[in-house]
Amino acid sequence: MRLAFLFTLASAACPLASAYAFDFLQQQPSAERDLAFAPDTCPIDTVSCQRSDVDPCCSPTNGLLVLALQWDTRWGPSDAFTVHGLWPDTCTGKQLPGNGCDASRAYTNISGIIAASTDGDQLLQSMNTFWPSNKGDNNWFWTHEWVKHGTCVTTLHPRCYGPPGYRPQQEVADYFRSILQLREKYDLFRALNASGIVPTEPETGRRPKNTYSLAQFKAAVRDAWGVEPNVRCAGSRLQEVHLWFKVRGRDTYYPVDPWGQDTCRQISYQQKST
Repeated sequence: MRLAFLFTLASAACPLASAYAFDFLQQQPSAERDLAFAPDTCPIDTVSCQRSDVDPCCSPTNGLLVLALQWDTRWGPSDAFTVHGLWPDTCTGKQLPGNGCDASRAYTNISGIIAASTDGDQLLQSMNTFWPSNKGDNNWFWTHEWVKHGTCVTTLHPRCYGPPGYRPQQEVADYFRSILQLREKYDLFRALNASGIVPTEPETGRRPKNTYSLAQFKAAVRDAWGVEPNVRCAGSRLQEVHLWFKVRGRDTYYPVDPWGQDTCRQISYQQKST
């Protein structure tokens, strides 16, 4: 029990501490390691960012998260937003280190790890469909997202799996799988369509043929899920929509009001060429 207490104090003081605490625990006899954390001891009603005395395996320390969904006319299905990433922030909305939170798990063979998971073929197919890189190198893109953001999800630390055991690197597939499920649950294309916001024909000349207002986008998301998004544009062209979340328990995400900034006024939401 003392080991668990020490781990909690270290993690609360610094997100990077989880890696060092885990290394320390790995040096202990197996019985003591197993006592360090038991998933079934987590309170099920804990809400992220409301308490500082909760084990970081039970509730994410970086408990304010951004689901960044992108609209690129060159990539992905014509009726779906694709994923940029799920980005943990501090509870005050600050971004975490650009090089991630755990250098010991800065894996580079993400495609291989996903392929070797229990549902590898299906998961890899979904990743290629709904999480493509606009640079043409999916493994590079997924590696960047995992190292920078995935290693900062404290509830996915290997220690958090507890007994009966942890399969090496299983948290990687768990991270990407959960985000794809979140994208499907919060189907942005369908929510916009329900409010009459549909992709329009490509621009003609210098000006968009048709545009929507920022207020229309925000109202559509509010009608669907009770909160507003942040909408990001390059010029007037729609680039990304950010949905903000907190977490109930270990991994139940629920939408909250936005903490970021909008960069759009009039929005050109164009049909995909794919």
